[in-house]
Amino acid sequence: MTNPTEPIINEPAERKSPWIFRFLLRVVILLFIILVLAIGTGVVIGKYYQNEVKEYVIQQLNKQLNTEILVDGKDIDFTVLKNFPNASIDFKNVKMLEAIKTKPKDTLFKAGEISLQFNIVDVFKKNYHIKKIQVDNASLKIRIDKNGNDNYHFWKPTADTANTSFSFALEDIVLNKVNLIYKNAQTKQGLDAYIIKTNLAGNFSDKQYSLNTTTDLEMNYLRLDSMMLLKKKNIHAHVELTVDKTMPSYKINMGKLKIENLMFEVTGNVIAANNEPLLNLGITGQDMDIKSVLSLIPAAYKSRINNYESDGEFYFSATIKGGFANKQTPQLIADFGIKNAEITQVKENIVLHKVNLKGYYTNGNKANHQASELKLNPFSATIQQGSIAGELQLKNLSNPSFDGKIKGDISLDNLQKFLKIDTIETISGDLKIDAVFSGEGKSATNGNYNNIATSGNLTLANMNMKLKNNSLPFTNINGSFKFDNNDLEVSDFKGNAGNSDFELKGSFKNMMGFLLKENQDIMIETSFISKNIDLNELLANKNKTKEGGHYQLRFSEHIDVNLNTQIEHLSFRKFDATNISGVIKIKDKKLVADPITLRTMDGTITTSGLVDGSDTTKLLVTCFSEMNNINITKLFSEFENFGSTAITDKNLKGIVNAKVQFASELSPELKIDTRKLYAGVDMSIDNGELNNVEALKSLSKFIELKDLENVRFATLKNQIEIKNQVVVIPKMEIKSNAINIIASGTHNFKNEINYKVKLSLNELLAKKAMKSKKENDEFGEVADDGLGRTNLFLSMTGTVEHPIIKYDTKSAIQKVKQDLKVEKQTLKSILKEEFGLFKKDSTLTNKKAKAEDTKFQIKWEEADKKEEKKELKLPKKEESDDF
Repeated sequence: MTNPTEPIINEPAERKSPWIFRFLLRVVILLFIILVLAIGTGVVIGKYYQNEVKEYVIQQLNKQLNTEILVDGKDIDFTVLKNFPNASIDFKNVKMLEAIKTKPKDTLFKAGEISLQFNIVDVFKKNYHIKKIQVDNASLKIRIDKNGNDNYHFWKPTADTANTSFSFALEDIVLNKVNLIYKNAQTKQGLDAYIIKTNLAGNFSDKQYSLNTTTDLEMNYLRLDSMMLLKKKNIHAHVELTVDKTMPSYKINMGKLKIENLMFEVTGNVIAANNEPLLNLGITGQDMDIKSVLSLIPAAYKSRINNYESDGEFYFSATIKGGFANKQTPQLIADFGIKNAEITQVKENIVLHKVNLKGYYTNGNKANHQASELKLNPFSATIQQGSIAGELQLKNLSNPSFDGKIKGDISLDNLQKFLKIDTIETISGDLKIDAVFSGEGKSATNGNYNNIATSGNLTLANMNMKLKNNSLPFTNINGSFKFDNNDLEVSDFKGNAGNSDFELKGSFKNMMGFLLKENQDIMIETSFISKNIDLNELLANKNKTKEGGHYQLRFSEHIDVNLNTQIEHLSFRKFDATNISGVIKIKDKKLVADPITLRTMDGTITTSGLVDGSDTTKLLVTCFSEMNNINITKLFSEFENFGSTAITDKNLKGIVNAKVQFASELSPELKIDTRKLYAGVDMSIDNGELNNVEALKSLSKFIELKDLENVRFATLKNQIEIKNQVVVIPKMEIKSNAINIIASGTHNFKNEINYKVKLSLNELLAKKAMKSKKENDEFGEVADDGLGRTNLFLSMTGTVEHPIIKYDTKSAIQKVKQDLKVEKQTLKSILKEEFGLFKKDSTLTNKKAKAEDTKFQIKWEEADKKEEKKELKLPKKEESDDF
């Protein structure tokens, strides 16, 4: 019994855990138990079924593969833990050869690891349906040869595999770090891309399914023919497709493509007809800026814009329709443009403002260059105080026809700073243009732009220009030009080129064709007026040496020139001339002067000549000249003594009248090849002097006649021929009161001489000569001419520096005279013999041919029927009498 007075003490009740904690703990324990059981079960299944599953899968793969796979058995694993809840067969270090019949076979595919994954329950059912493929660290090389044969059809075509014990019921494909190389020799296309990661999700085994794909890749390059695109670009793509395998077709429900910072939306569908894809796609650019767009320009063209920055809005949309296989190209239609942009030349910090352009491009219904069309309509921009605007339409980009107009008023200095033309160092002045132009493509028959129509005007004002690597300045250039269909009419074009000045009036035929296409001809028909032409400066090469300027004279085969020339003064090396007038023509790499008259060397010269530059390694020069009252001292001086050191301008005085035929080969630097030099000279010299001529000085020493050191004569007539580096003198007669000299012989370019000389001395000089040679009883053969003169006969051999002089006989003189009676030849026959020209001309081999048939004629191609023929004849030689 309890005492009521004692206090009642209640013990604390036992505290229970909250129910949620108990529940979670039980769940964790349960999951742990399940995990342990699963791991254990996986280990058991893997051990127990490993060999069976591996052998079966490999057996089934070998049945369906069309090529060899190389893999070590140790590198094949069956696991149910790695990709749990899926089981998988993992292949490591796999190598697959090309699916081609010929040998040797290259590698088609290599992978660090390939995982074929399926439901773990399939192991017990022995009915394997591959649901996922994962490929890591792989490379794939796909190629198509010129005949369209590929190397990648490695899977044998089979019937429906849905009911077989081994099939692919793919729902997921994962590619990690895969290098893809594709080359198509037939279409000249290719790509090299590194796939960082790609996921493709969908019920691939269904006849119709949705496909969701996300791809990140680095595009090394995309090649279309010779053009390289998307070089070193990062690309991200997210596409949702509806796939219908019965057609088959692929409908793009949503497509986003990001190339670097450019975002594109893609919609449309692709249908495979007869294993060839048919495209119907739409592409739209979103929030595009010019700088990002320019970053996609191929490397071949990108170097041209590296120095430019831009800011402004760019818009783009395109549709692609048609087949894309073998040599087929789909039709492309694109609209693009620029709005209120600014383009800055970075180095010069000059800005093209308010750039607006609306463009359109299509490759036409035939989807090729012939059906292509490009429109820039309109475009406009301003640059400082100048502006430019216009329109342009091109059709058939392989041989474009064009239609457009341009209007501008711009500073050439600003234009050069913006464009940076490589060949121009500095330029200033103003350019105004207002022109309309159109034209068809190049004619298939004659290769010219026959139907070009232009109109409008162009004006150059106060232009000064200096080209790079060229010291020649162009100054005070002013011109007014008028476009007239395919031609450019020059109403007034004048200026200075260094020390030379020019003024042109006339026309440039086929000017537009010459500018727009390579290998086009231009015909220039103008009058050319100048106060001064300095050929030393104009022909000087850009590099100078201590020896002086180098010359490069070449003619273009595409330039046809007809100049009616008037030049007040011209200088070239030591040559100086005034009051030059005549016609100069250039055609087929040949320059013709026909004829040219000029005042020079105190007299006048009239010349007709040809410079043939058809062989780029040399120039063939031929000419016929008439000289009247020429100062012979200046003649030798200004023509640099014709390369001779024996007789120079220091030794000669007198007035010369002559007819000269000349032919020689020169280098492009205008150096004469003396081995290929011919000259025929019919000349007379009045009031002449021979002073300190070494040959005569040596003769005077021999017979002690000081009078020979300075010989004066009233008239000297002779015909001289230079050929094979030898000067041939049939007869040279110098008459004076005291002595007459008659000489014949040869003198070569090595200064070796072979002369026969007849001296006719008056009585006083004869006695003096005999007295000087007391040791000789006689002079050799001595004859009296019946006029009180004593004739002495001598021979001169050796060299000019060391002559050998002996007494000779009259018969030796007569023999030399006969030896030097060479057959009369026309310049045409000389050119055939010495230069290999006119080999097919029968008139040169027919001895009975008329003299007029063997005349050398300057003429253009036979097709040019209007060209006047010009004749150059060797002057008729006078018959020489006996000594």
